[in-house]
Amino acid sequence: MGTRSVRSWVLAAVLLAAPAAAAERVPAAPDRVTVTLKDGGRLVGIVVFEDEAAITLRTAAGLELRLVRDSIASVTPGVDASGGARSEPTDPNDTRLMFAPTGRPLGKGDGYFSDHYVLFPGFAYGLTGNLSLAGGISTIPTLGLGEQLFYVSTQLGFKPSEKVAFSVGGLYAGGTEESLGAGVLYGVTTLGRPDHSLTVGLALGATREEEERHDTRGEFLGTTTRWRSRPIVMVGGSLRLARRASLVSENWLFVDRPLSQQTFGLALRLFADRISVDVGFLIVPEIIDEGFPIPWLSFSYHFGPSRSAARRHGSAEHVPLPPRPRRL
Repeated sequence: MGTRSVRSWVLAAVLLAAPAAAAERVPAAPDRVTVTLKDGGRLVGIVVFEDEAAITLRTAAGLELRLVRDSIASVTPGVDASGGARSEPTDPNDTRLMFAPTGRPLGKGDGYFSDHYVLFPGFAYGLTGNLSLAGGISTIPTLGLGEQLFYVSTQLGFKPSEKVAFSVGGLYAGGTEESLGAGVLYGVTTLGRPDHSLTVGLALGATREEEERHDTRGEFLGTTTRWRSRPIVMVGGSLRLARRASLVSENWLFVDRPLSQQTFGLALRLFADRISVDVGFLIVPEIIDEGFPIPWLSFSYHFGPSRSAARRHGSAEHVPLPPRPRRL
């Protein structure tokens, strides 16, 4: 092979290798990832920065979201089959079952208005990240203001992880009549996330009872007020059925009563960003023998920081970041 032929082969080899070499020198386009949040939401974008505390995700719209790692369930390459960017709504009423509290505390500044049977409105507010207050009063049309029923309660809760929460608290309910009054001291623990959780509570309930007094001849001397206490076990939970629907159960077991007098509750919860509606029934076996289950209807409207769009997307913040190298 002559010198000219050798030079031709070398030149051809260089020309063929040049595109490959150039491709190696050009940085590959960043791959998109799907970030699944612990509240069920999903975001798609490009990771432009990350450290031990958080990652910064740039979405297709050009927004840069700072996602705290504690709010992230997983980060996977590409776009998931469900479309990735769709955010699953969270149950705004995850601090309660049908009426009883779960172990999850209200956040600071979070709260809700509730209404049971349309005739018993209530209110709750988180004073701190652990302590909340609640109360309500009936609005029965046939009764005057002084004859309505009321309740007040307080709860101290802790949430050491996404799947464990526990609370202690107390509730007092009564009316203007001295014979009406009941109090409850309780502790409750919730295991699991709102989509699938079990709640177990133990309470000591006390009711005020009027007893008549008579002398040895049987003459009426008046009444005496006594408080009678009894232990109560509460078992309940929630199960996500669809994107905006869950099944909620709440069951009260009084240890000194037969099974026929226990109360079992089941409701379908429909919810949006701030609103939840429970429709269901209460079953007391001895009442069922005489008719139908007791219907249950409640409504709640939620407000506060946890209902803001940023918190619902995993504590994301819009952060204008200057260009800086990605650190893995």
